[in-house]
Amino acid sequence: MKIFTKIIAILLPPLLWGAWVFLAAFDGAWLQPVAHNQPEFQTYVSNTLKNQLKGNGAVLLLKNGKIDFQYFQTAQAHQTDGSEINGDTVFPVASMSKFFAALAVHKLATQGAFSLSDPVHQHLKSWQLPASEFNNDKVTIAMLLSHTGGLTDGLGFGDYRADEALPDVVASLNNPRASNGKKVIQVGMPPGDTFAYSGGGYLILELLVEDITGQPFEQWVSANILLPAGMNNSGYGYLAEQDNNSGSYDNHGQPVEVFKYASSAATALNASVYDLAAMVKQLQSNEQLTSALQQPMGFVFGESIWGPGAMHYVPVGEGGYVYGHDGSNDPAINSSLRINPVTGDAFIALVTGHSVLASELGYEWTLWQTGKPDFIMTDRAIASAQMPFIIGLGIWIALIVVYFVRRRFGKN
Repeated sequence: MKIFTKIIAILLPPLLWGAWVFLAAFDGAWLQPVAHNQPEFQTYVSNTLKNQLKGNGAVLLLKNGKIDFQYFQTAQAHQTDGSEINGDTVFPVASMSKFFAALAVHKLATQGAFSLSDPVHQHLKSWQLPASEFNNDKVTIAMLLSHTGGLTDGLGFGDYRADEALPDVVASLNNPRASNGKKVIQVGMPPGDTFAYSGGGYLILELLVEDITGQPFEQWVSANILLPAGMNNSGYGYLAEQDNNSGSYDNHGQPVEVFKYASSAATALNASVYDLAAMVKQLQSNEQLTSALQQPMGFVFGESIWGPGAMHYVPVGEGGYVYGHDGSNDPAINSSLRINPVTGDAFIALVTGHSVLASELGYEWTLWQTGKPDFIMTDRAIASAQMPFIIGLGIWIALIVVYFVRRRFGKN
């Protein structure tokens, strides 16, 4: 019994220390921001793009809805025809498209077309979720917005070449082209219980908008969401055919084919940083909508990471979150939009030619603004805990060694 007690006494402190160090890491205890003020962060942004981005990029920092800093970078290959990236250049925003699909759904809800708590099947006319062992009647519109509807497709939409015809929404729902493997859009676990990212859920929401409005999704969203916000250059057309577009570049800065995507709601929006800034300004004047987007719904380890249409990067203030949406796609497309409801500041980055740079900059902005790491780069938080744990463990081992040495020589 004494030996067991001694073992517990030796092992328990480092175990408790490790648990505390690990939990503290998620609160940013071991992380240092890249900047401590706005000028330092601006310098960090410009230097990072110069050193790491070989394609095209655009970054804005907003203060109370107004542009406080902007930086544009043009790939060498893009300059051959005299083109330069500017605030009106449209980039593919990939999964950030879902944020704007969510704004469309919220607007229809406020107009009385439906309630977000309604089962989605009540309002779909041209397609229904396939039967499964789970109750499709429990899949609400809000659950689809927050990736908690029990769909298990994990769908990232595959590319379509310029000469390929895009299928309609129903055809895509029945046979989606996935970026990885064969996907089926159906309920595979109890609705409402678990967060599971679902591109298929947003394809259903795209159909919902069309069935409710009687218009193509792209037409209704452009007329009712984009243009009223002043997003005059943004839309869902084929990027290569739009004026002042970013093109598509690989990680080496070489031009590559521009693809099309079958789901406008999930991944096909093209937008400029100036247009996104206009949307941020409108959002900041709509307290009801910003509150709705920050409603916690999708939880991981007890923390909300998703609301009904927005990513929750870190908690701030009185139940609020730094919110927005990131996006990424092949070959090297990355976007990030983050809004801090406490300070009124916002961050926007669009790049082609780097797979994660916009999100990395967004992560650093969030850490600088709040002192906390965001959930999409938890690996950095975990890595930051390693050295404190090793140091604490080393100190404990040293204390144990000293203790036993003293006991041994003390007896002699």
